[in-house]
Amino acid sequence: MPRETDYVIIGAGHNGLTAGCYLARAGHQVTVIEASPQIGGMTTTNAILEKAPNHLFNEGAIQATGIFGLSGISEELQLHRYGLRMIPVDPAHVQLAPDGSSLAIWRDASKTADELRRFSPADARAWLDLANALAPAMKIVVAYMKAHPLRPFTKEMVTALANAVRQPKRLWSLRNFATASHTEFLEETFESELPKGALAAMAAFSQMRLDMTAWAMIYLGVVQQVPNLMPIGGTGSLPAALHRCLTAHGGTVHTNCRVQELVISGNRVTGVHLDNDQVIRPRKGVLSTCNPVITLNELLPEGALERKLAVRAKDIPLRKTHATSLKINVALDGHVSMKRHEKWRGNDLDLRRHLAAWHTLEEQDAAWNAVVRGEWPDPVPVSCSMIPSAVDASQAPEGGSTFYLWSGVIPVTPREPWEDVRDKIGDSVLRDCAQYYEGLDSLEIDRAVLGGPDIEERFNAPAGNVYHVDPLITRFGPMKPAPGLGAYRLPIDGLYLSGAGTHPVGGVCGLPGKLAAQTALRDSEK
Repeated sequence: MPRETDYVIIGAGHNGLTAGCYLARAGHQVTVIEASPQIGGMTTTNAILEKAPNHLFNEGAIQATGIFGLSGISEELQLHRYGLRMIPVDPAHVQLAPDGSSLAIWRDASKTADELRRFSPADARAWLDLANALAPAMKIVVAYMKAHPLRPFTKEMVTALANAVRQPKRLWSLRNFATASHTEFLEETFESELPKGALAAMAAFSQMRLDMTAWAMIYLGVVQQVPNLMPIGGTGSLPAALHRCLTAHGGTVHTNCRVQELVISGNRVTGVHLDNDQVIRPRKGVLSTCNPVITLNELLPEGALERKLAVRAKDIPLRKTHATSLKINVALDGHVSMKRHEKWRGNDLDLRRHLAAWHTLEEQDAAWNAVVRGEWPDPVPVSCSMIPSAVDASQAPEGGSTFYLWSGVIPVTPREPWEDVRDKIGDSVLRDCAQYYEGLDSLEIDRAVLGGPDIEERFNAPAGNVYHVDPLITRFGPMKPAPGLGAYRLPIDGLYLSGAGTHPVGGVCGLPGKLAAQTALRDSEK
């Protein structure tokens, strides 16, 4: 561990490692410190089940978002040279129905519309209208995601705006996004159940009847821009490739190193005090990629932020949606079947390879209402599930397979504590899943059922919040994580905020790390 370095990066998740690569590639000495015993954060892939030591599970994330594919990170850092291989996943989502029917959400909107015509010609037209309206808007959104939140007018943004101006009717048709509730928008746009259920499962982040929640369906625009990506070897292969890239450029990573406090002298960060009493002195700066609530309220000494900013830092939302995450991993001795739904489709789409859900809009709406009351939904809606080993066989031993599901619709402050209901919830949700993944119940070797408290403990993620900051419309761009704290550079010289709690989004996209590093590099050239 060096006593001095150019940059200290707190957190060896994929954003911290991405930032480190850009800084080290520019010729700076970079030291990454990580509290956990291994790198990767929520992108780690491990054998986590005692009875299934050869089954590998992506502990947090399941795949890289389409935004990672658009970010340029893989190409700029030449991550293929460091072992990263990705499998594009299209369709992005499949909505299943109890009668065996289904709807696939393809990157090509016309393919989704073709499927919808089996249920409703009107819905097929509505889907194409929505997709066509989103297309020019998403060019602007993606350009903004790839830019500094306070300096958005890049060449790509100017081109996107010029294109959008030429299509005012399409943009005008999206006006309800600004005010409508998620439920209202879906009910008035579609008449059949599958598209409503799909767009509720894919992109619902808060109680669905609240005004101004329809904006979340811009996620559909993202998946129609570029496919999601499955890293071969599990999501852990992404931080592994970044780590190799970083060390090739002279950077170092030190695990089992927890930060006790940031040392501030004369409004400048002058040290990173570790819990073993060692202090690392940064010559140029510190980038913190852990949850911003921890950075701003626990690592900074009292009084480091002026009063208004300190108040805002304490009010960064982690529980305002009232929801946290449920993650279930199951090791299987054999292969499940989805032949009933595949037979209905009558094509060669292997449904095990794609994210799937099946709860109706009504069920998801009711679940969100229960969560706000602090109650456990019945049923707990599955936001997405899949068989990762069907995409990448290296994640399971020969003859075996892995099952994954995630729900973002369980209460963060439940009336019945998580420990009291863990087994009941796990049993209930997996019984529900077995209706669609035939054989899931009989092939199970072992399982891990993780709720918000488990995710908080495992990943140092307060409230088990996988987004780091509640995904509210008021917390994007320069407002994320809070006004005055959303430009990567903090009002303390040499201190930068990055990670999933900063612009543009959480998930596996890497842009917070890249953009924070670019901000630090610009400052170093002044």
